[in-house]
Amino acid sequence: MGHPLVSVMILTYNNSNYLEQCIDSVLHQNYPTIEIIISDDCSKTFNKTAFESYIEKNKHGNIVNYQVMQNEANLGIVKNSNHTLKRCKGDFIVPLDCDDCFYDEQVIRLLVAEFQKTDATIITGYMDEYDQSLRTFLRRSPEKRKLIFFNNMDQLFEELCRRNFIAGACTSYSRKLIDKYGFLDENYKVLDDYPLYLKLARSGERIHFINRTIIKYRLGGISTGKAKNPLLEADINRVLSQEILPFKEKISTHLYREKMFDYRRRTEKKLRLFLISWIYLDVIVAKMMLRVKNLLKNLVKRKLQISRR
Repeated sequence: MGHPLVSVMILTYNNSNYLEQCIDSVLHQNYPTIEIIISDDCSKTFNKTAFESYIEKNKHGNIVNYQVMQNEANLGIVKNSNHTLKRCKGDFIVPLDCDDCFYDEQVIRLLVAEFQKTDATIITGYMDEYDQSLRTFLRRSPEKRKLIFFNNMDQLFEELCRRNFIAGACTSYSRKLIDKYGFLDENYKVLDDYPLYLKLARSGERIHFINRTIIKYRLGGISTGKAKNPLLEADINRVLSQEILPFKEKISTHLYREKMFDYRRRTEKKLRLFLISWIYLDVIVAKMMLRVKNLLKNLVKRKLQISRR
């Protein structure tokens, strides 16, 4: 089948501290035809020339093309993703967050082989979470119990309506997917992956899971901040109103009520919250029971950890 071109797409915005380490994980790949496309979204400090020089100095023959771009104005995550995607020439596009790294040198080779073997248009895999130094392994996601949902797109859609568990950081695309569905929806500002996964699963497009770790994910990076982002909050409201609630027939009655409660709680005036709470009392009780269950589960887990020391 040859060696189709793979585009590794790296976005940055005020977070290029680990970019050289990220680039190294691409340069060390043993796949023979790779291009690197880096797009900085108008950071205050970003040395375009220095990163170009770093790639030029350290690249091997398998890096057939590279571009380091810096936007003159801040576009936001979704628009910058599309801006970068349009410059990718590869048959397969592999996103990589600039503070993360590929798990090992085999990642791209194995992804291409999986695309060719399965004819999938989108592939995701495991993400191993590490501390900020990328030395101490913490956990792996998604949980194994979630993998069964990849066998049925209707079930996957319902599970994704509950919560997104597919990491965009380790999800790759075939050019065929873009040709079929177009670029990312720019009505969203920061959510580039979750609306797409809902759309694909809802449409019956198979999201394929490869039983393999794709990236080392650095906790404490740009995507792990806890501060509320108004753009993200607006995107979540849009997901509820456009990607989930109009498709009542595809999810259970209880899940629909839960999502409707979430949407109304987020968008209606605080004075109405008391009334809304009475209307959705079953949802509130179920949420409280789940929290208690998770709390007890965590307590037991901690006790087991202490007893093993």
